[in-house]
Amino acid sequence: MKSETAATESVEPAPKAVPSGWRVLMTRERWTEVARIIFIGLMAFLYWQQLIPIQALWGAVAIGLYPLVKTGAVDLVKERKIGTEIFVTIATVVALIGGETVAGAVLMVIILIAEFIADLNMDRARASIKDLIGSVPQVALVRDAGGERMVTIENLRAGDVVLVRAGEKIPVDGTVVGGAASVNEASITGESIPKDKSDGADVFAGTIVESGALDIETEKVGADTTFARIISLVENAEAEQAPVQKLADKVASWLIPVVLIFLVAVYLYTRDVRMIVTLLIFTSPAELGLATPLVIIAAIARAARSGILVKGGVYLESLAKVDVLVFDKTDGEQARGCRRGDAGRHAFGS
Repeated sequence: MKSETAATESVEPAPKAVPSGWRVLMTRERWTEVARIIFIGLMAFLYWQQLIPIQALWGAVAIGLYPLVKTGAVDLVKERKIGTEIFVTIATVVALIGGETVAGAVLMVIILIAEFIADLNMDRARASIKDLIGSVPQVALVRDAGGERMVTIENLRAGDVVLVRAGEKIPVDGTVVGGAASVNEASITGESIPKDKSDGADVFAGTIVESGALDIETEKVGADTTFARIISLVENAEAEQAPVQKLADKVASWLIPVVLIFLVAVYLYTRDVRMIVTLLIFTSPAELGLATPLVIIAAIARAARSGILVKGGVYLESLAKVDVLVFDKTDGEQARGCRRGDAGRHAFGS
């Protein structure tokens, strides 16, 4: 009894879910980007007030252009497309050559802010998903011939017997080989009522033992667990583009060259650089390329905070065509049959 009590007290509590606040998302790289944006904006303002020479503003603009030129060059070489970064770079350079340095700097700052917000929202969505699902303990209490000992998740192997007691999270996917417990599997299955587990039952990493205790034979750990696959699936949801996003990207890719040709024609006719800079700002397709993914990833994050996991933008768009939703409370085999049958088709409004 003493050894068992000591082992119980030595178990480290499961790590808390990673918070999704803005402060957590603001990494060192992001603070550097914020500093870059503020610096360029400040230099543009100081030059506008005639407090610094134009050479200082040129240097600030060069610092701002670097990430845009880098990204644009990669897209041009690897994907054979002219992205918004190339367009903004051209607009800024034209403004500098034409003497509209402040306008070019302001345009670049606006685009840098838009891309910063887009990137931040994507990570916010991932953080919301992790908050929803929770986190898996990084250590486990293992019982073997030598007794009970704490082992890191990385050192667990298939066949190891893991002990989990009331109030703890299960660290692995496996099969119960001893004990009995009530397990809350809401983070995996969405089922709000805890399930009773005993010998032979399957359990999943990330779920919580609410009462009782279990000896679990390890089958999968780390990235191989159901928990990890769910997180990976939804974290990468933005990679699966919705049809409307593909259309927006396609239109933007064609619109940028058309706008550039139009602007060249206008310049040849008017020789007015100020007009060209103005048209560059107002005809920029950058907003078209940024708006759609921003809306989609924001919707995925909002759904995650409401307890709904969406696998990608394509499914969000499909919801617009849904007439009827069918919710079925069955076991695994019956649920699979439902998805293959009429109920599954009716649920998606076909």
